[in-house]
Amino acid sequence: MLITERKFGIFKIVNIYFSEAPVIENIPDWDIVKYHTYTNWGEMKGFERKKCFTTRIDLSPDINIIWNRIKRQHKRHIRRAQTKGVTITLSNNFEEFLQINKKVSKLKNYVYPFELNLPSSQFLQKYGLFFIAEYQDEILGRNLYINDGNSALLVSAFQKKENTVEHKKLSIDANCYLHWEVMQYFKNKGVVNYDLSNLDCDEIPINHQLSGGDYFKRNFGGDISSRYEYRKFKSPLIKNMILLMERSINT
Repeated sequence: MLITERKFGIFKIVNIYFSEAPVIENIPDWDIVKYHTYTNWGEMKGFERKKCFTTRIDLSPDINIIWNRIKRQHKRHIRRAQTKGVTITLSNNFEEFLQINKKVSKLKNYVYPFELNLPSSQFLQKYGLFFIAEYQDEILGRNLYINDGNSALLVSAFQKKENTVEHKKLSIDANCYLHWEVMQYFKNKGVVNYDLSNLDCDEIPINHQLSGGDYFKRNFGGDISSRYEYRKFKSPLIKNMILLMERSINT
C-alpha cells in the first residue's frame, strides 16, 4: 500500500494505491481521500465508488512468452525503433514531468483544478519511476510509474504529437518500444503486474473493435481487469465545493 499526500490551499488530499482494505482510520488528517484498488469492496457508507477497466500484463512468465503475446503490429513498431536507434532512459527529474503534466492536464481537463490525482514530488522520489524515449536528442515519449515492488502502475504518459506521417510513425515506434523496455526493466526487478492504467471505455466487450488509446494498450497482450476508485470527503461542505468545481470544468 502506498499513500501520497498533497496540499491545495487549505485542503489535504490523500491518494492511496494498492490497498486491499480501507485504512482511513490510520490517516490522521485529510479532507479528501481516494483509494485506487483492484479489490471490489462493494458499497461503503460515505464513499463514492467508480469502476474502471484496465489492461494488466503478467510479467511472471518467461520473457519470450510475454513477447509472443504482443500483437504483430506493435512488434513491428518495437523492431523499427530498435533499428533506428531510439533510446530509453530512466530519469529522476520528476519536477519537470509534473510541470508538463499540469500544463497538458489543464488544457484537456484531465484532472481537477486542485490536482486531486497528481502524486507529490516527494512521493515520486520514493516510489516513482520516470522513463523517456528519445531519438536524436528529441523526446518522443514520457511514462511515469509508481511501484510497490509487486505492481507497476502507469500514472501518466505523454506521446509527442507529430504533423507528418513519418514523424507519427516514429512517435508510435518509440512509444511501443518504451513500453517493451520498461516491461523488461520491471520484470528484472521482480515486479509481476504491469498496469497500463485506465481504458477509455466504460465497458469493454472482448471482441470489440478498438481505436486510439484503448487499441494501443490492448495490443500489448495484457488481460482486461477491473480497478476501483473509492472517494470520500471529510465534510458535506468540502464535497459540495468539489462537485461545483467539477461541474464547472465539464460545462
